[in-house]
Amino acid sequence: MSAGGDPLQSFDRFAAEWLEADGLGGFAMGTVDGIRTRRYHGLLIHAATPPTGRMMLLNGFDAWVELEGARIAITSQRYAPGVVHPDGASRRASFAPEPWPCWSFDLGDDLALEHELFVPKGLPLVALSWRLSRPAAARLVLRPLLSGRDSHALQRANSDFAFEP
Repeated sequence: MSAGGDPLQSFDRFAAEWLEADGLGGFAMGTVDGIRTRRYHGLLIHAATPPTGRMMLLNGFDAWVELEGARIAITSQRYAPGVVHPDGASRRASFAPEPWPCWSFDLGDDLALEHELFVPKGLPLVALSWRLSRPAAARLVLRPLLSGRDSHALQRANSDFAFEP
């Protein structure tokens, strides 16, 4: 990758993946465009009983920025082949894998949102940060996608889950 060049040019933005390991057998893993395409894509896969007992705790999140009365998606989810919603992946302006995954999103009006993901070595956790390129009256909204499943399994509807707060 050349210095100052667009890091996305080095990746097939729909196929490239990143991986951050915690050194304990757990990890965070995903695609450059943020759309999970495999059961192992997630932000917090904890090695409960290494080397085999891994649990998917945080699959990902829905995120958007509320800015001047508009809701601007910065994530996308794949619901079925050919069904992706909302259009957050289209706002990704750049991606850099080093020293840890970092994305930049174009929010329009010369405003960018930077998102970083960091997995500290020796701890089963993931740290996420967001930063605007300049001050703006914006609100970031996140909705975590939790599962608590074996990392090799797929989650299906759970009629026992209570949705009441």
